[in-house]
Amino acid sequence: MTEVRTRFAPSPSGFLHVGGARTALFNYLYAKAKKGKFLLRVEDTDQDRSTEASFKVILESLKWLGMEWDEGPGIGGPHGPYTQSERLHIYKEYTDKLIAEKKAYRCFCTPEELEGKKKQADAMGIPYIYDGKCSDLTEEEIQKNLSQNLPFTVRFKTPHQIVIVDDMIQGKVKFESKLIGDFIIVKSDGFPSYNYAVVIDDALMNITHVIRGVGHLSNTPRQILIFEAFGFPLPRFAHASEIVGTDGKKLSKRAGATSVLAFRDLGYSSETMRNYMALLGWTSPEGKEYMPDEELCSIFDIERCSKSPATFDVFKKLKEEEKETVDFNKLDMLGLSDYLNPKSKLNWMSNKFIRDTNIETLGKNLEPFLKDCKIPEEYKSGSHPQLLSILDSVRVYLDRLIQAPPYIEEFFIENVRYENDEAKQLITEGNGKQIVQTFYKVVKESKPQSPDEYKEAMAKVGETLGEKGRSLFMPIRAITTGKSHGLELPILFHLLGFEKLQKRMEGLATELGIQL
Repeated sequence: MTEVRTRFAPSPSGFLHVGGARTALFNYLYAKAKKGKFLLRVEDTDQDRSTEASFKVILESLKWLGMEWDEGPGIGGPHGPYTQSERLHIYKEYTDKLIAEKKAYRCFCTPEELEGKKKQADAMGIPYIYDGKCSDLTEEEIQKNLSQNLPFTVRFKTPHQIVIVDDMIQGKVKFESKLIGDFIIVKSDGFPSYNYAVVIDDALMNITHVIRGVGHLSNTPRQILIFEAFGFPLPRFAHASEIVGTDGKKLSKRAGATSVLAFRDLGYSSETMRNYMALLGWTSPEGKEYMPDEELCSIFDIERCSKSPATFDVFKKLKEEEKETVDFNKLDMLGLSDYLNPKSKLNWMSNKFIRDTNIETLGKNLEPFLKDCKIPEEYKSGSHPQLLSILDSVRVYLDRLIQAPPYIEEFFIENVRYENDEAKQLITEGNGKQIVQTFYKVVKESKPQSPDEYKEAMAKVGETLGEKGRSLFMPIRAITTGKSHGLELPILFHLLGFEKLQKRMEGLATELGIQL
């Protein structure tokens, strides 16, 4: 039986976004499930856009996500080099072969000439297809042009036939090759086009399955024609469904297509991200959603992927006025947090992962988020017993680890003070004084034991005084925290405990000369 070999072949022209990461994950999981090999190949033939910085970010992203490759940059392998710019001599060898066999030819048409033909086609309302002008040049004409150092591209001579893509996800899709025309396989700078290099690389690296996004489906007939021209065996193709945002539209910088490293910085674990992304277009045989890595790597099958778009529900639907102004890749972590959908599947999974993880492991994972935490330095070690005890108390309320420091800080505040006059005014103005006195009395009598019971106590105050919303909650926040903003109150009160909460209220009331 042939060994399954998949690959992820990013272009180093930007960060690794969710769509690219899911493509990598599907290739990784399928290779693992079939006991095969997962390769990483860098497609940097677009020299104008490719950068070393992007290359490093992509590698960092894949490593954070835990997708270690079996062959590729930094590891090597029997089919290297694994960076296209280092394989130009290989492509040239195959290009010379195609030209010699009259399956490709040099095209000396200038960019201005081609642009004129495109405009003419647009004016006539028909799609532009190269007219094959240079396909019949004589050898004498070709040599004359070469002697004059005229720039040229190399075009593939497209045979007229029906190309059938037998796709593992999309089914059989037919393409008429005459609508493609003779396309460029080598650019004027000597670098191969994407559709050309990818075929040679996949063939020479023995790739058995090409798994990628459905946006590449239209490229596939060109690639099949090149495979056939060389007599290379065809890999199996699988084009995963499009990923859309909560508005049903394709992800973009303004609709959530942000770097996967942003999710690391927000405090989501790599395990959670892998689990979440695996379900973007794929379902497990038993319909399970929360799965450990071992299970994902054993049951994943690309043929269980859906044709329907997968919804990336991590971000809220943008308001109309935000659609042209919000760029997710320019937001800092605080700004990005404001747009997170609290009811997303990612948050549900992350919360479950945080609750299920061994507390010592969770403490270690928390360490990067404690650097700026306002607690004594000795407690910033993820293994400190008291820190782990606090973390164990708050973890049920966390969707991501970046949320933990504010809760932890609250445990270390001994003498709470008002942060500003605004916080004081919440109590001294309006009905604030009566609200805090009533809340103190209700809590002292009922001694709530859970967030829900604290919520009931606040509701009882509101019913008694005819208050609700901010006018009720803000004075209570001020008398218990000294602030006008912060954590969800019922959760905070439960974590602090009645005795610490009572002491806070009495101290802050005394500062304002209020009798509780």
